[in-house]
Amino acid sequence: MARRLVPGSLRAQLALAIALVTVLAVGASFIALYSGTSSRLQAQIDSQLRTQLAEWRQLTARSDLSTPGALEHAAQQFIADQRYHAESLLIVVQAAGGPTLSNNADLVAAEEAREHSEPEAAGLLNSPSGLTTASVAEAGSMRVLATPIDYHGRRVGTLRVANPLTPVEQAQASLRRTFLIVGVVALLLAVVAGIALASLIAAPLRRMARVAAAAGAGDLSVRAAPVAGRGEVGVLARAFDQMLERLERAFGRQRDFVSDASHELRTPLSVLRAQVELLDRETDEQRRHEGTVTLLRRLDELDRLVGDMLTLASAEAGQLIEARPIDLGDFFEDLRRDLPLFGERDYQLEAVDGTLEADPDRLTQVLRNLVRNAVAHTNPGDQVSVAAQAHDGRLEISVSDSGPGIPPDQLEHIFERFHRLDQGRSRDRGGSGLGLAIARAIVEAHGGRIHAGSTPGHGATFRVELPGFRPPS
Repeated sequence: MARRLVPGSLRAQLALAIALVTVLAVGASFIALYSGTSSRLQAQIDSQLRTQLAEWRQLTARSDLSTPGALEHAAQQFIADQRYHAESLLIVVQAAGGPTLSNNADLVAAEEAREHSEPEAAGLLNSPSGLTTASVAEAGSMRVLATPIDYHGRRVGTLRVANPLTPVEQAQASLRRTFLIVGVVALLLAVVAGIALASLIAAPLRRMARVAAAAGAGDLSVRAAPVAGRGEVGVLARAFDQMLERLERAFGRQRDFVSDASHELRTPLSVLRAQVELLDRETDEQRRHEGTVTLLRRLDELDRLVGDMLTLASAEAGQLIEARPIDLGDFFEDLRRDLPLFGERDYQLEAVDGTLEADPDRLTQVLRNLVRNAVAHTNPGDQVSVAAQAHDGRLEISVSDSGPGIPPDQLEHIFERFHRLDQGRSRDRGGSGLGLAIARAIVEAHGGRIHAGSTPGHGATFRVELPGFRPPS
């Protein structure tokens, strides 16, 4: 079913633009051809008149033109060689003080009568010297070449040769008719083609508008679908679909985050409520003290969870890091002193000297999260290694452990929020499931990347790659 052409719509604008361009193109072609044809035909007529003038001069070059009678004789001889009809040469010789001779006496008589009745009218017999266009009775517009006849420095008469402009007028009329027909046909074809082309161009745009409306209503699963070709509309459609995919993933993560966060907050809040109720009924001071310690620990866990959630929110807002030069010697020395605080493990640290452009607090948070994760999945006495090395202006820091490792099917999910390999053990050790997600957000905010590798039963290794390293000078 054909769609109605709505005024002001893209289809109407495109169709109007194509029609306008067609009108301008046909109009410009008409003007150029009309002017060129008229000029060419008139130039041919002027050339014929100049030829006749040259023949007259050749005829009278040796003639005696001293008297009107002699001029009349020469004129009669010249006219005798000419014949006149509606579209041929007209010759008029006006002798000073003598008769006017012509190859068309009737036309000259009509012109003389007109000259007496309208002395100011520009006609054949009073046309100025040179080439002019005059309106001649019974012949219409004519091209006239007037030249004085001199004999030994004395003006003895005037010669006028003229040709009708009928061929020019006929050619102009034919061009007008032809271009009128061609113009109308071209305009109709341009409008039809413009509507078809506009519909073809606007179809994916209308589809994207429907998709945008659906997305605005909350349905992010719809897509604009691929558009044939590599033009701007195709690029726009692909960018539009990619935007919808990112929005769908973002809203999906938001829904999952809200769901997981509400679940994670509900558990410590339930525990806090139970602890408060027990403390309210407890009369034994020792047990009340133990309950208070447990309550404070749960509050610390809740505070840490809220802090982790705020960190991730800052990452999404692009306000996570404040980079500045870090002296890596001092940085790793501080880390060496802090490692025993995470638990009784066999810690190994390989540092590197130089400077790194990064946020020291956030980088410390990344390494603490990775070390805390390694400690959570190892036992006292197991080895946890932190090693740093630099190459090509980048710093790589790896954190390895000798724990049970990560199952292959979990490697793609360990950086997701609230993902735990061992739900029970992670919760018992205070894990919120956000540590690795926070580490990834911080590293990516620095323009780096983080990834994990593991062989089940042989531990896991997390590698952080960061730009902005400069070796010591």
